[in-house]
Amino acid sequence: MPKRLWERLVLASDIRFDARWADLSNKHLQYLADQLTKCQFNANGKSTFKDEFVTSGGISLKEIDFKRFESRIHKNLFFAGEILDIDAVTGGFNFQNAWTGGFISGNAMAKD
Repeated sequence: MPKRLWERLVLASDIRFDARWADLSNKHLQYLADQLTKCQFNANGKSTFKDEFVTSGGISLKEIDFKRFESRIHKNLFFAGEILDIDAVTGGFNFQNAWTGGFISGNAMAKD
């Protein structure tokens, strides 16, 4: 996860930056879980510095069976799109990667 995004999620969860993970209350852990799963962001365009790119890296391609887009480590766990470690300029390639991966993984899950 990009450091800038993590810092904002922690801040939105009312957690101090110097707090130790083991010292967090259940309430703060729930706030953070909510931020990670339910937060929303508004896009206001893009900058000349590529600040709009928030994903980079992801699940290693060595860990994926591309015939099914299934994890080689955990059977019946499928991945597609931006979660994979495929970096490219946004646009057609990323869209095609997401659509193809979704199609292949969806068909694989439907057959199981």
